[in-house]
Amino acid sequence: MKAALSKAHAWCFAFTLVLLTLGASAQDVSKLTTLTPAQATDLVVKRKGALGLNSLTSLTPEVAAALATQQGELSLSGLTALSPEAAVALAKHAPSTHFGYADLSLDGLQRLSPETAGALATHQGTLTLKGLGTLDSVPLAKKLAAQWGELQLNGLTTLSPEIAAILATNEGVLVDRTRPGVEQRRSDHAASVLRFDSLAELSPPAAAALAGQQGVLVLNGLTRLSPTVAAQLAPHEGTLVLSGLTALPPEAAAALASSPSELVFNGVTVLSPETAEGLAKHTNRVYLTGLAALDAKSRAALRVNSNIRLPSGLKE
Repeated sequence: MKAALSKAHAWCFAFTLVLLTLGASAQDVSKLTTLTPAQATDLVVKRKGALGLNSLTSLTPEVAAALATQQGELSLSGLTALSPEAAVALAKHAPSTHFGYADLSLDGLQRLSPETAGALATHQGTLTLKGLGTLDSVPLAKKLAAQWGELQLNGLTTLSPEIAAILATNEGVLVDRTRPGVEQRRSDHAASVLRFDSLAELSPPAAAALAGQQGVLVLNGLTRLSPTVAAQLAPHEGTLVLSGLTALPPEAAAALASSPSELVFNGVTVLSPETAEGLAKHTNRVYLTGLAALDAKSRAALRVNSNIRLPSGLKE
């Protein structure tokens, strides 16, 4: 018995020494940059609930398998690469019992091989990939679209029409479909939120696909909006956020005037009379709270529509 206790004490001391050597206390593992399988197993046994290891820069399949047994949210957003074997192991991480939290966060990953993406698509909980620059895996897109919560793909710089159509089916915070046999709804029945903050270009077919999303569609990465893309976005129902635009061409404003959605242009600082006339025809709310000044003609055009929201104290 004494020998067993001595061995256990020696192991605990060794693990604590490793933590201290890496600059973290036994209670603070967030600074760990490496883990052995044995250390990962010990960590999971001793720590209950959420586990953030965002300083880890690499992950072996063996360490991934140990961490996948964690009963709680697991964040590994310091990883910039993930092998298919490690992804297969992580995909076995069980969903948390807490509705409203990401079960597995891998927000540092920018690229995924088809094999890694396919493995992550089998994860049963909620997965976040906020830093992902390219999404071309249909299975992974379907998995993400089926998740609860605001779907943030703020790292995406390209979006194909096929993937856009899949993501547009997201029902967001209404229903949690990532847990087999479980359906949970928020009491406020908030709409789906689909967000892209780095998507600077959007093809007309991709725009048409995204217009099928019902809820809040955030396209703050767009700094220019052509009339063609605006026309494809116009059928969208919900709230369309285009706050990356600093200017809005009259033709684009006219195309969006028929949209049933609320329109948010909080980045627009100047507005021509022609653009104002187009927006004044919109029947839902239009937010222009970023305007720095507004000439008399534009102000008169907007005044006919009580749904136009302007910043207080706006100067001419």
